[in-house]
Amino acid sequence: MKLFEGRNTIDVVVLCLTALIVATIFTLATAVVIGKIIHPEVDVSQAQETIGGLLNNIVGGLLGFIGGRAAGRLEAQNGAK
Repeated sequence: MKLFEGRNTIDVVVLCLTALIVATIFTLATAVVIGKIIHPEVDVSQAQETIGGLLNNIVGGLLGFIGGRAAGRLEAQNGAK
């Protein structure tokens, strides 16, 4: 696939895990919306909090990973101190 050409293994794993997580969160959110439409009396606040927490953790982890890689490349270019 052209998406994976020229990428190292870590990049491919991160892309695959990100796609899996996005699909899972999308499925959960869709199930909550459909459940709320079918049964409007159901309280979905706990599900909303869970989905929001997952999103926060995932975005934080990905940003940390990207920041760590950028810092590592910067050190490699400038020489380790």
